[in-house]
Amino acid sequence: MRAALAIACMIWAGACLAQETGFYIGAGVGNSSYREACADFNRLAGQADAFGCTSSEDTAQKAFAGWRLHQYLALEVSYIDFGEAKGSGTVAGAPVTATTKVKAAGLSALGILPLSERVSIYGRLGMLEVKTRTQIEGGMAAVEDDDETELHVGIGALFNLARDWGVRLEYERLNDTKIDLISIGVQYRF
Repeated sequence: MRAALAIACMIWAGACLAQETGFYIGAGVGNSSYREACADFNRLAGQADAFGCTSSEDTAQKAFAGWRLHQYLALEVSYIDFGEAKGSGTVAGAPVTATTKVKAAGLSALGILPLSERVSIYGRLGMLEVKTRTQIEGGMAAVEDDDETELHVGIGALFNLARDWGVRLEYERLNDTKIDLISIGVQYRF
């Protein structure tokens, strides 16, 4: 059976590049968008209009490791630091500043569709343990820490530069925390 697979791989080398299985690691950087940060700041301040912003963005970093079980399926663990959302406002006439920091780690399954020997697209479905810290300082002080398990979804594309190296472009979303992440990263396959 292995001999037949090896002969088939020699004949269709491009198809075999996309079908390789094994362990991989990688890292990425991107832009996180906190869709509800200011609403969270207002809720923590106890005043509906304390913070007038509608969204906040920051630089995010991620690290991941996975195992490609099959040409169409991989399991992946990831750690994501979504950066920090910031806002300023007024509570009871006093100036205040607020920050939210979100970090997450978890496990996802990736459904992979090879389009060619160099390009694959994938969908992500998994769970992340999300740690959020929201803090207000200035005219008032308040801190809120939250830990929860959330659904982690995304779509992406992998561009193989060589047998071992690839570049990933990905969009991910946390539904409960309401954060969107667009990132670019590198992947090394062993």
